[in-house]
Amino acid sequence: MANPSIKGAALQSVTEDVHRLRNAGRLPESLLTTRLKPEDLQALDELTVPGLWYPIATYGRLLDLLCEVEGRGRPDYLVERGVRAAERLMAAGAWRHFLASADRWGERAGEAMIQVAKGFYNFTDWVLEHHAATDRYTLSVQGAGDFPDAARYAAQGFVQVLFARMGGRPVEVTSVRPSPDRVVYEIRR
Repeated sequence: MANPSIKGAALQSVTEDVHRLRNAGRLPESLLTTRLKPEDLQALDELTVPGLWYPIATYGRLLDLLCEVEGRGRPDYLVERGVRAAERLMAAGAWRHFLASADRWGERAGEAMIQVAKGFYNFTDWVLEHHAATDRYTLSVQGAGDFPDAARYAAQGFVQVLFARMGGRPVEVTSVRPSPDRVVYEIRR
């Protein structure tokens, strides 16, 4: 298997925000060198190309750093980042058309999230389940041993926006890691 990776399109806003904090003097070099690995610093020094693959571990460490400095250690900060990322993606023309054609809030949104995940992660497998008795959905991420918790929370925000937009009303999304190799998102209306 290739190194667990994420597309540069997802990493780009993270590196931009690290540079923003760095330039504003809110992120001292000493913190960067003690918290990040050489490959993370190298990723910061290079232009992030949206179509290339980057190590998911680098993405996770950079998100952890942003969460600590800008988000005061709150996982909600990471969820909010995921919300903003989903809103940016959905503002694109193709997504507007896709959302307008939605007719089943859970299945259609779940299928869309599975396709997004396939495009952004090269190492996970996402599975959708509908629990009819409670009208809730779960998205299980298999092969998630290398999926950082920071990425888990960011994806939670993405799932929230996707299901809410397609369902036409707010949803509640939670996530748990029941085992080291599995993450589960629960979506309720």
